[in-house]
Amino acid sequence: MWDKSSLKWCAFTLIAMTFLSLLPQTRLWLARGSEWQGAYATVDGDEFLYSAYVNALIDGRPRRNDPFSARNDNPKAPLPESTFSIQFIPSAVIASLARVSGITASTAFIILIAVAGLLASSAVFWLLLCVTGDNRVSAVGTIFVLCLGGVAAGEGLLGIFVKGDVTSLGLIFLRRYQPAASFFIFFVFCTLVWLALGQQNKPQARRYAVLAGAALGVLVFSYLYLWTAAAAWLACIALLWFYFRPHNRLSVLEVVEIVGGLVLLTLLPYLYLVLNRASTLDQTQTMISTHWPDPFRLPEIIGLIVVAILVIGIRRRRIEAQNEAVIFAGSLALLPLVLFNQQVLTGRSMQPFHFQNFIANYAVLTGFVIAVSLVMRPLSSRLLLIVTAVSLSWGVLEVDLAAQARAQSDIVNDKMVPVLRRLKALSSEDGTLSGLRSEGKAPVFVFSPHIEVLRFMPTWTAQGTAIGLGSLDFGSASTDDRKVYAYLYYSGIDIMRLKELLHDRTDDRFLNYYTRSAVFGHERVLAALSLHPKPIGDSEIDEQMRAYETYATTFSKEEALKHPISYVILLSESGFDFSHIDRWYERRNPERIGPYDLYRVKLRP
Repeated sequence: MWDKSSLKWCAFTLIAMTFLSLLPQTRLWLARGSEWQGAYATVDGDEFLYSAYVNALIDGRPRRNDPFSARNDNPKAPLPESTFSIQFIPSAVIASLARVSGITASTAFIILIAVAGLLASSAVFWLLLCVTGDNRVSAVGTIFVLCLGGVAAGEGLLGIFVKGDVTSLGLIFLRRYQPAASFFIFFVFCTLVWLALGQQNKPQARRYAVLAGAALGVLVFSYLYLWTAAAAWLACIALLWFYFRPHNRLSVLEVVEIVGGLVLLTLLPYLYLVLNRASTLDQTQTMISTHWPDPFRLPEIIGLIVVAILVIGIRRRRIEAQNEAVIFAGSLALLPLVLFNQQVLTGRSMQPFHFQNFIANYAVLTGFVIAVSLVMRPLSSRLLLIVTAVSLSWGVLEVDLAAQARAQSDIVNDKMVPVLRRLKALSSEDGTLSGLRSEGKAPVFVFSPHIEVLRFMPTWTAQGTAIGLGSLDFGSASTDDRKVYAYLYYSGIDIMRLKELLHDRTDDRFLNYYTRSAVFGHERVLAALSLHPKPIGDSEIDEQMRAYETYATTFSKEEALKHPISYVILLSESGFDFSHIDRWYERRNPERIGPYDLYRVKLRP
């Protein structure tokens, strides 16, 4: 199938998509010039959690750890499983390569986004080439699928124009490291299954099936939404193949048995890890009990359009229902209907927007490309050129506008790197590393009224943050162990400022979100996390204001001991009011590092 022409067309897609992948980082490099300190350009608001975890693994910390609360799994302080420790393959691979090459987690994330774009392009191109046999369609289709994935999810620019509120911007499959690091494996799996089902040579078909089973097994420990989507798609194509190609039924059963048998071997340890997960994860991940169907998401609508194209093609006798490529396109078209309505049978749904953003949209667009190439064959060069130009233009627009929106915060992140590197140097002498090794927890915590510092800090160093960022996500905190009140108290937040935060009315969007989610839960803040969102009411906010006022007025040394801090990081010209900190802590003169002051503090006797 591959020849010099295929390599040429594939190279074109790789260059185009790698350029788009690196565009946000390129903008940051150009903005900072010779002053760039090593920060990666953010493409999704959750990436700080993933880069923090990778940094912890680079430092040699165990699989179960919480980089924000400075805790390791230890016989003296055991930690439960978390989504990070269960889905460990991408982070382990990234951290291992980073450790060997001596690079930081931030540098690893810069390299990862380029590699992810390259691998995704290669995988989608290979899939389309195997199914359509057309180099031009494969190249153009790859760019179409990857650049318009946000459109198919109703996210990005389309989401802003239509509904004014989105959860993702840019090329959303590039969120690091989930799903970026393992995204390509889904399409490799689909290609291997295609080759296994269509192979007349039985030994070769079995080899492809074994490889497909191995790919799905890797996905099981990589990303929940990818492996469950892959398993659902396998069921779709097996049933369609079984029905429309009755003479191949034995082959279908054999392929499914091989893939299923191998995956079962991985599901047994996976189930063990899941059963030992933190009790708070179902809440933080918003596990919903429901049998209510969810039939109107955009990928489902596109899937129905693909089915309609295939039916029209069959009726007009341009294609045959028994055709392998027709069955393949149909299976991808049906996948969103299965993913978004499986709860009708299972009674469980968990953040289905992840399917919508990270895989169902790309899968259904792939089915669309195959269906159109079959029904409209041959596609004119003019049409392919127009599709390429529109797709690339849209991709550039999506990526560049998202990068512009994050440009200032990326510059802020980069400016704080020197002070965070200083903290990393201090971690070997302030008890952080020795505490993690011997006790499973560090006695050293850092406070900053600039929440972006605490958000980005664990990507560079191992001290804990004096706020509950990530603790629920990493399974190390209970729902009533949130440090948000202590953080607000030390920051000098009064009840009127708290009211503005809880109403999402301040300019600090992340502190707005963190405060609201820490108090009320993620599902109350982001409507996409719940099938039946419940807005935060004014009476609930008033109740929290009263509770915080009581907390602040009765704050005692006992409470200070619950949330100890060893360092304070401030912008030098911030004019911060130290009154709440100075009441309980003694301060040394600050160390000036770039635009920040680093204070060492000690609890008063």
